[in-house]
Amino acid sequence: MKIITGATCAGKTRAALEYARERGAEIISCDSVQVYRGMDIGSAKASKAELAEIPHHLVDVAEPSEKFDVSQYVAAAKTALDGILSRGREAVVTGGSGFYLKAWFAAVTDNLQIPDSVKNAADAIEQGEGADALARELLKLDPRAAECVDIKNPRRVRNAFERCMASGKSARELLDDFKKLPCPLGDIKRNLVILDADNDEILSRIKLRTAQMIRDGLVDETRALIGRGILKNPSASAAIGYRETIEWISNGEKDTSALREKIVAATFALVKKQRKYFRNNLPKE
Repeated sequence: MKIITGATCAGKTRAALEYARERGAEIISCDSVQVYRGMDIGSAKASKAELAEIPHHLVDVAEPSEKFDVSQYVAAAKTALDGILSRGREAVVTGGSGFYLKAWFAAVTDNLQIPDSVKNAADAIEQGEGADALARELLKLDPRAAECVDIKNPRRVRNAFERCMASGKSARELLDDFKKLPCPLGDIKRNLVILDADNDEILSRIKLRTAQMIRDGLVDETRALIGRGILKNPSASAAIGYRETIEWISNGEKDTSALREKIVAATFALVKKQRKYFRNNLPKE
């Protein structure tokens, strides 16, 4: 199985389409924005002609108002992969969403259930005293939690607090248990390709793509998505390109050049995060 990933604007879609045409393969998307219907322009989704030419999976599978998380992605990706293999065809995975991508190599979730009572306790601490108080409570539960949890990251602190409370285990014990879990997508041979280019080239491509997105109707697409409930979905509404456009619309702005600059800056910042994530979480090519 081929996995083609890399930084935004590194040429993943083009490479995957070329590979699929040559090998008669089917494409499994690994993009946390392209799962949403209607989020087309801002996610640089393949064209309707390309989607019709080559079977694509995990594209347009959820409404923008619906939550779609990595556990749902894993289940749907496994179904897609099994179907492709049963047809005697090859799968090519492509996209740059790090957490989804990691699921092709290692476990990213487990079956630990967090009771509502634990979630409510975390809510009460956060709302009453703030995220710092939740970190202090975590350290009361597990004085050594900072050895494997980023105490300055509120999301990770909350996750660790809830999991420690729900399981009665330390953060280290939970981490050790997690590392023993098998890859949820099975023991399959993977051929990983990570595409990239130098900063000047990537930035130039980002500028061109962003300008084209705005010409193609990104603002109108975002307005339509607001009408379809995207603001109810924090993940979808925070996607780069859409987040900036939602803010631009809500502020009643008219200057699309200012919007373009904000999207370019945010996209280039994402590229740097992607590179770091790939270095730290994916096997070497």
